[in-house]
Amino acid sequence: MKPNVLFIVIDSLRSDRFFGKNRSCKTPNIDSLVNKGVYFKNTISSSDVTGICLGNIFSGMYSFKTGLTLRNFNTNVITLFDILKNYGYKLNATIPNLTWFNLLIKNFDEYDSFRCDNLIQDSLYDGVGNSILKKLSSQKMKEPWIYYIHLEDLHPELVVPKDFHDEKFGNTDYDKVVSSIDHWIGKLIKKINIENTIVVITADHADPIPITDDRLGSIPNIQTAMKKGKDKFPILEPIGLKIFILIRELTKIFQKQKLRKKYTPKELRTITPRGSKTLFEETQQIPLLFLSNKVKKPIIIDNLVTGVDILPTLLNLLGLKHNDPNLDGRDLSPLFEDKKIVDIPIYIESGDTQERETGFLIGIRTADYKYHRTRKDAHSGICLYDMKNDPFEENNIAKEQPEIVKNLEGILQDFLSIEKKIDRFEISDDEDQKISDELKKLGYLK
Repeated sequence: MKPNVLFIVIDSLRSDRFFGKNRSCKTPNIDSLVNKGVYFKNTISSSDVTGICLGNIFSGMYSFKTGLTLRNFNTNVITLFDILKNYGYKLNATIPNLTWFNLLIKNFDEYDSFRCDNLIQDSLYDGVGNSILKKLSSQKMKEPWIYYIHLEDLHPELVVPKDFHDEKFGNTDYDKVVSSIDHWIGKLIKKINIENTIVVITADHADPIPITDDRLGSIPNIQTAMKKGKDKFPILEPIGLKIFILIRELTKIFQKQKLRKKYTPKELRTITPRGSKTLFEETQQIPLLFLSNKVKKPIIIDNLVTGVDILPTLLNLLGLKHNDPNLDGRDLSPLFEDKKIVDIPIYIESGDTQERETGFLIGIRTADYKYHRTRKDAHSGICLYDMKNDPFEENNIAKEQPEIVKNLEGILQDFLSIEKKIDRFEISDDEDQKISDELKKLGYLK
């Protein structure tokens, strides 16, 4: 029998809260899994918004090939799920009830969805966790199966479960929520046969931890009220959302003026929304863990990897073949046995938000450098950072290192010149409007 696959994506989870000593969150269950599996400590998401990152993970290709972005879904792209279905796998999911996700799991055998926006999203503690446990305990998932779980507990706005308010669970609300997620990870792992299941835990992108609770546009009291109000007066939800979005935009204007007087530019960037004109490392450093009975010993891997590498790696662990010359990802499984693989540059881009259908920045990430510039003009907005000596990206050395800029721009051009062999699929006007409305609720669009 082929192994089952438990594939967990924790939206907005940072790598430095999943593994490492400098954490205030409590993660005994995650720590136990790391001590049994293969953990990639230098995993970089190729973007800072969900649609692009997930599109890359599940296709094994970058978005400039597939057209999978925050604003669009391309049903012509062959995904991990399509491949597994062809090999007889039953497809199961627990996902946010958003149009993009619904298109992703269109051909699934079974799925549950939960409400999700910045006002009223459901967490593991709002019934999502129990729903997952029930599915794992029911024995209704016919083997072999893949169960894709996408959790939104860390997606702003953060709501700390009442049992985790104590500072022993973390110094920040973010850390406390990570501790609460770890509690559920332990419950979920107990429900599976680990000897016949490959577990993948990762994130779509990361997120800054704000230096202040005064996050731009953050109005947590209204969020809590909206969450309760939807349950009691669902007919009023559309009106409430429009009012909230208006209040949020006005709040941002006043908050910006106030916070600029209190904090340095470095501090202020912790409250800058993702998907803007920046692409800092704190929005891209994510965890990646594989747990399999093929792992002979636990190992921490330093190689720089990204989401497109997950698909070919997982297929190899499952013993499945998929020959597609369009794939950008590499099979990472040789690293499981202390073998070496060649490091390759990673294509990066900022999210496609506001009125733009494509993000503002594109660039290249290597083990040593991060390079990006504006998408529309190769000579505008050029940034180069020495990631070994300047991990916080405080010093733009583009002018001092023109040869490195030239080299990385050449690599970027090589990426972009690749023939696009995948036909583009345009979503319907109705689906496009639904996605836009949902992104407004999430705070991406005005």
